[in-house]
Amino acid sequence: MSGKRSRTPLAIILTVIFMVALVMGPGPGSLLIAPPGSDPRFWFGIPALYLWAVLWFFVEAAVIIIAARTLWRKEGE
Repeated sequence: MSGKRSRTPLAIILTVIFMVALVMGPGPGSLLIAPPGSDPRFWFGIPALYLWAVLWFFVEAAVIIIAARTLWRKEGE
């Protein structure tokens, strides 16, 4: 092998999903849930903004787990 890795479609998809989750969670995506100056909304008795951030955290964690189990394996495994 030349040491150069090819980018598989799965790697590209996981990267895009992770980047979207980074923006949607704590970034500008949080403004969709809690616009400035609005009354806080509650989902299931918990502030919606908290649940929004936790949801995107789980998306990021899932991407990492999928990448660890499929893409980041060593050649001998």
